[in-house]
Amino acid sequence: MEEISGQTFNGPELIETDGKSFIDCTFNSAVLVYRGGEHPIFDRCTFGGNSSWRFLGPALKTIQFLQRIANDPSGEQFIGDLFQKGKIFADEDAERQPSL
Repeated sequence: MEEISGQTFNGPELIETDGKSFIDCTFNSAVLVYRGGEHPIFDRCTFGGNSSWRFLGPALKTIQFLQRIANDPSGEQFIGDLFQKGKIFADEDAERQPSL
């Protein structure tokens, strides 16, 4: 994992986040990009201004899929169960995830 430490990113910069560890970084009006690869790590970072996320590739497809589920009449409960605080899924949990 690539480590990036002590940097300041100012907008409208696009910051690729897959497979990166950000330590003591500041993001000011930056656009953070996640494509669905290795999860980024943020440790002691500050997010200011109008910083935002852009999801692309498989990450975007996952967001779109969850949005479609959430818009279904029974989807709200599924999404609530999926994202309840403290619930984290690991790869081996795939067969035990909640169903609609």
